[in-house]
Amino acid sequence: MTNFKLALVEPYLPLKHGILDKKYDSMYGKYLIIDQIGLKEFYENIQEVSMDSKIIQKMYGKYLEKLHYETNITQAHPFIKNYEKIMTNPKQFQLQLIQPITVSIGPNEWDKYSTAIIKTHWIRLIQRRWRETLKKRIQVKKNIENLQFKEIHGSWPKGSDVKFQLGLNL
Repeated sequence: MTNFKLALVEPYLPLKHGILDKKYDSMYGKYLIIDQIGLKEFYENIQEVSMDSKIIQKMYGKYLEKLHYETNITQAHPFIKNYEKIMTNPKQFQLQLIQPITVSIGPNEWDKYSTAIIKTHWIRLIQRRWRETLKKRIQVKKNIENLQFKEIHGSWPKGSDVKFQLGLNL
């Protein structure tokens, strides 16, 4: 069984989640899990799940408006300078593929936070690279000389195959 889950996450915000001691500053860069969704629940109730995420997004937008009036939100997060822009982005409140981690900042049960490492970002990077490769393959196949070669020989010319590569293209 995989260790990954589907969840809604948000960055740790000191004004909302509490200001921590200096030795726990690393929490300010982590994502907290708002809600986890099981794969079975996701596949059975996909319409309701997408509606729930839209409702949460709307509620969080209202929370940000309230926070904006009460404080200067640009100074609300100690590390993330464009926090307001991140939180008002609709893509922020989409289901994310995450690896859940429990972080403890004290000996008590209430000193534990469910944090997440977002894995969806890497999937998006792979998809972007795949789309680029696919465009290059289509361009090669649209080349008139390659089309004539295929028509005569029944196969594409050698060297016209564009390989899918992750990482550096050297």
